[in-house]
Amino acid sequence: MKTAKRLALGVLAWVTVVPLVELFFLWLGTSVFASPEASRVILYVIGACHIGMAALLYWYCVPSMPHWGRRAAYFVGFVALLMVASAVVVFGVQLLVAMLLMFWR
Repeated sequence: MKTAKRLALGVLAWVTVVPLVELFFLWLGTSVFASPEASRVILYVIGACHIGMAALLYWYCVPSMPHWGRRAAYFVGFVALLMVASAVVVFGVQLLVAMLLMFWR
């Protein structure tokens, strides 16, 4: 499989896994740990999980290359794809929650 296809599949995995991880940790923070300090720690854990998942996806998706320029270009493209995909997912989740709250009442 080519590197571009692996990057696209990695971004697709990112888009599906990130909201699930956030929902799990937010549920864990509100139900198990009810203090403000614990919610702050949960936010740090969520950020660390995001960075760890992104690093793991990048390591898996981009093979080692002899030219550092191509690897840097893949890194920039990967980060840009993750940022755009994350923004779209966050917007979609917010829109879904807003619609559910509107119809719930």
